Amino acid sequence: MFKKVYSFVFLAFSLILSLVSCSNADQGAAIVDETPTLRYTATSLRESTIWTEEVEVDRLTSNISAVPGVSSHINLSPLIILACDPSYSNRIFPVLSGFGSLDTSLIPSALREMLVSFSDSISKGKDADSFMNKDALYSLSLFYIDFNKIFNDCFEIDKKKEEAKKAAEAKKAENAESSESSESSEEDSESEEAVEETVYFGSYIFGQPFLDGVCYEVPVKFFGDKAAMTLCVFCVENSGSWKVDQIQLTDWEIMDGKK
Repeated sequence: MFKKVYSFVFLAFSLILSLVSCSNADQGAAIVDETPTLRYTATSLRESTIWTEEVEVDRLTSNISAVPGVSSHINLSPLIILACDPSYSNRIFPVLSGFGSLDTSLIPSALREMLVSFSDSISKGKDADSFMNKDALYSLSLFYIDFNKIFNDCFEIDKKKEEAKKAAEAKKAENAESSESSESSEEDSESEEAVEETVYFGSYIFGQPFLDGVCYEVPVKFFGDKAAMTLCVFCVENSGSWKVDQIQLTDWEIMDGKK
């Protein structure tokens, strides 16, 4: 009987020791295997980071979708903001798409006068030799070659020249028996002037010039019923007067859509 009791007590004591041992082992394993949580990592980073002070806190939180004096129905843009300031509004110039700014405030008055006369001559097919700088007539000749090649069909340039030539020859034949040769010459000149006064373009505008210190590069756009053309005219001041040093035909449009 005593042995049975002893065996029972021994088993109970062994079971208690086993349970206590397992509990301690689990606690030890939990301490060893514990890893930082995401919250713990984030908190540690926030506390260890040196943050700068907030800049313009009020501006970042304020509503700037409207400007005093500008309707809320207008989409704000840098140009509209500038237009609200009188000190900048007088500096805003219109812009022509594909051409550029129409700010011509940098073009001297003497240069403007020369450009007006030169552009009139080009628009009406008149002689522009007098506007060219010394040794720059080749540029005008190249321009005429390109102009005739591009706009020949549009303006019927060759056809009109041929008609004028035949008219002049007929007039000369009619006056062949006349002794007043000077009158015949005047009639021939009038016939040639009729060709030169053909209006290719009815209007033109100047664009904002580019200055390289010596030369003024002025864009000029011509408008007509049949076609439009853009020239880049390089101008230099020579002995107190402005002359064209180079002409570049940079863009054109024929109203039937061909280009």
